[in-house]
Order: sequence, then structure tokens, then C-alpha cells
Amino acid sequence: MSFVKSFSARYADEDTIYGALAKIFPMETGITVIYQRGRFICTTPRELTREETSAIKAAIKANHYGDES
Repeated sequence: MSFVKSFSARYADEDTIYGALAKIFPMETGITVIYQRGRFICTTPRELTREETSAIKAAIKANHYGDES
């Protein structure tokens, strides 16, 4: 069974999101990240916890600030 979670982000944030998911699921190959209308639709092998979701959102936010300098 797969679970879907979406994140509002820029197209340039794909690597950040995929990297964060790879840390959570290091041995999984069933992860997909698709950009669609200003959101990334992520398919994962299990539902993300609240903490994992917050960590990904924080990584996206940090990436935005890093791009501004």
C-alpha cells in the first residue's frame, strides 16, 4: 500500500524533498515525487508522521532562504 502527501513548494525544491524522503526511507525504491501546479505530490510506502512532515517543510523553507543569498 502506498500513501500520498503533498507539499507546496517551488519546482527547484524537488531535490530537497526527495533528499528528505530518502533519509526517512533509505532502503525504499517505491518513492515518487511529482510536481503538479505548485505542489509536489509524494508517494511513500507508509504515511509520514507529523514530525517527518514538519522536517520536510523545514527543509523546503531552509532551501528558500539559502537561494536568496
